[in-house]
Amino acid sequence: MTRGSESPGFGGVPLPGLRDDEVFEFDEARKRLGESFDPIPVPVLPPADPNLDRAVAELRRLRDATAALAHSDVELGDIADKLAEVADLLEPRVPSPQQRLENMWKGAGTRRSNPVSGQESPLAPPIDFVGCDDGSVMAEVTMGPAYQGPPGCVHGGISALIIDHMMGLANHWGGRFGMTAHYELDYRSPTPLLQPLTFRCWVHETEGRKTWTHGTIHAGDRLCVEARGLFLEAGVPIPGQPGSTSTVTDGSP
Repeated sequence: MTRGSESPGFGGVPLPGLRDDEVFEFDEARKRLGESFDPIPVPVLPPADPNLDRAVAELRRLRDATAALAHSDVELGDIADKLAEVADLLEPRVPSPQQRLENMWKGAGTRRSNPVSGQESPLAPPIDFVGCDDGSVMAEVTMGPAYQGPPGCVHGGISALIIDHMMGLANHWGGRFGMTAHYELDYRSPTPLLQPLTFRCWVHETEGRKTWTHGTIHAGDRLCVEARGLFLEAGVPIPGQPGSTSTVTDGSP
């Protein structure tokens, strides 16, 4: 097993929506910048609709303000009435879920709408990722009560979601691509809310169309989660585009 691939025709798939002058691939970054360089943020895609970004930002404010709010003696009757008015205003305007799926894949897919880093997703914290000169992808984030599982801790499913997404991004950074075929986690210690967390993922080994990717979560120097994933070079049909497939998975940020 090697960091490279001898598979005929195999090649890394760039993140969708990159301009010609943008790069998010480890080997290319080393060619341009040398062996040592500052972390490279994932290039930001401009919004298709700035008002959508504004609306999602307000939804995140509501998400964070209402998380863990029970037994707080906050009067919410008038808030619920106003939110119902907004929902009644919005719902008749939006296309069906199927039409929305087809529309989003006319652009850059889930880069702006995924539930981890998508600027258009009210579920996303969101998380900003960077590519590092050691070949890994890293993020630092503090999770709030909306993502609680055990008391005062990040839900294990949220940790799994973020790392799985981040592994896909690490594969892009490492010049690989693929769909998650196998994924396992070891929860080494509680992952705290309201404290800075460091997420890191990297391509560990490759063989033909297979990529093994590892990841960790740390709270300071304490290891919270270790993860290992196997990714297979594959594609899935694109909604609304018969006969077309995409090799880009959730890992597109």
